Amino acid sequence: MLRASGTSSVGPAHLQFGQPNQDALGLWGWKTGWIAVVCDGLGSRPLSHVGSRLACLAARRVTRDGADWGNPRQVIEDIGRMWLETLPISPAQAATTVLIAACRANGNCFVAQLGDGLILCRSEGEFSILTPERDWFANQTRSLGSSESWLDWRMSRLRLVAPGDGIMMMTDGMSDDLRPDLLEAFFRMMQKECRCRSRRRAKKWLQAQLEEWPTPGHSDDKTVAMIFRGPR
Repeated sequence: MLRASGTSSVGPAHLQFGQPNQDALGLWGWKTGWIAVVCDGLGSRPLSHVGSRLACLAARRVTRDGADWGNPRQVIEDIGRMWLETLPISPAQAATTVLIAACRANGNCFVAQLGDGLILCRSEGEFSILTPERDWFANQTRSLGSSESWLDWRMSRLRLVAPGDGIMMMTDGMSDDLRPDLLEAFFRMMQKECRCRSRRRAKKWLQAQLEEWPTPGHSDDKTVAMIFRGPR
């Protein structure tokens, strides 16, 4: 049985200045499985919080309408088109990164990423980092609103079939503070804590972790979503 949990927390800097959370989270049941979407509006764009929320809604509408994950290019292009159709402002003003995981009840999953953030997974008992190392300048990121090709997306297929298997997606407000050598341990700890709680209590626990983030001076918004195999 697959389970899911996630939450989003506005960063201290945005709270201080009365600014909105630029991250957005979508998490919903799908074909007795789950779909999770994590978006991070680019801080340099004035209305990126609008873009991130509409990107989550676009992904939900496309998948709800029966997306064919066997044709990932079509799914990605449909999400981009839907985002543009619902956007009431210039795309450049609302640029956002996008991370998506779609998992059927049998454990078959499709994962896609555009821009910053981090996707970790344990598939068939093996841990891996799905996000590639950055291959562009540190002050640049690919995003809806700036990327024009579906080739800018990174896509993977995997299976959540063994106990402990799962996917974790997070924005860079979290991932930038994590040591690479501790990513697997962090993944296991987060899944363990959520597995032993109900969905409501898991979300409450996650929210507390983000609000009490231990990195000194952290300021960015933080969002995390997980899909994992629960106890049999």
